Amino acid sequence: MKQFATLAMAAAIALLPHGASALDRSQTIRIVTAFPAGGVTDIAGRIIADGLTKELGQTVIVENKPGGDGVIGLMEVVKARPDGQTLLLGGFGGQLIPPLIKKNFPVKIDEALTFIARPTGFSNVLLVTNDLPVNSVDELIAYAKEHPGELNFGSAASTSSDRLTTEMFMQATGTQLTHVPYKGGAAALNDLSSGVVQVMFGNLPAAMGLIDGEMLRPLAVTAAERVPQLPDVPTMQEQGIADFDVTSWISLFGPAGMEPDDVKLLSDAIVAVVSKPEIRASLEKVGFTVIGEGAEEFEASFNAERDRWQKVIDAAGIAD
Repeated sequence: MKQFATLAMAAAIALLPHGASALDRSQTIRIVTAFPAGGVTDIAGRIIADGLTKELGQTVIVENKPGGDGVIGLMEVVKARPDGQTLLLGGFGGQLIPPLIKKNFPVKIDEALTFIARPTGFSNVLLVTNDLPVNSVDELIAYAKEHPGELNFGSAASTSSDRLTTEMFMQATGTQLTHVPYKGGAAALNDLSSGVVQVMFGNLPAAMGLIDGEMLRPLAVTAAERVPQLPDVPTMQEQGIADFDVTSWISLFGPAGMEPDDVKLLSDAIVAVVSKPEIRASLEKVGFTVIGEGAEEFEASFNAERDRWQKVIDAAGIAD
């Protein structure tokens, strides 16, 4: 009898749900982005969403919720049910930097969100207007030192990767440039091409069209290695700026409290999608590189990046 009862109990346990998944495979997954349509985050998100739809056999869409310096889209996901049906498409300038700069940021990222994956990223590219008489990083440094504070640099926002990359550049080279923030990278790049600002570390996917059209001059890429989209443009490190390695990135989060099984399912699916040759090719065509980090790797990378950029922000004295 005792053996029978033990077997019966084991059978009953085997029938219990493992992980209590909340993901309803019949429903649409919404990927919310706090940035406007057509930007780098939106472009990568739509490529990934299309791949996820096929990978999961479940409709996945991207919804743009810009405004409030990214807080509107962020809070929609923070307040959503942790059922895996509402995700946040963000990254460097959305979730990493704003809490470090803005003392009144409404949430603590680690507590308000679940880390899911870091699928892709992109190099920034040091760009100058065609009228500026410099053709290398050394020449730009020399010109900036001869004209301290006279060169204006554009950025997509006060918390964007292009702004923080420029702060790192000034600290590394002892130069002084004047910051002109914009509401989005497209507006900043347009003013750069017309000479309103003279320097910018633009996001590569957003800048490629202007570079190809010879409307801007690329001096260097910020990644550790040359990028396939600009094989003739050297890295910052190749031009003597030691340890200058900046790759911005696109990431996916969910609300806090998601079931581990759902996190793993979504994380594995996202990594599988960007590993496919056709998806990789689509991303690289528009200026991205594949990172393919799952939840645990992404969280570790996020924390390491946060420590690194906190030092840059403290040295620049730009927290508010």
